[in-house]
Amino acid sequence: MRLFAGLGHSDYQDVLRAIGFLCDQNDWSNLRLIECEEGLILQYKEHPQGRDFTTYLYSDEDLQTLLREAYHRRNPPQNPFHPNSAPAKR
Repeated sequence: MRLFAGLGHSDYQDVLRAIGFLCDQNDWSNLRLIECEEGLILQYKEHPQGRDFTTYLYSDEDLQTLLREAYHRRNPPQNPFHPNSAPAKR
């Protein structure tokens, strides 16, 4: 994945947590996750007893969007500690 290119470390934990949230929200199961140059390939079953896998490529841009949404869920703007919040008035 180019998402982590040039960084001193990767944020696999955050990426996997964001993908996990997406899978939980959609009740996907039997996950397969493959890292490739273009991003992450996610294969999943929409029905646990089904035989067919759905395959989707999450590009680096898709993953960045998922990460932004995840950070927003964990630290919404109304939180006074969120970096995008206005400073507290005294």
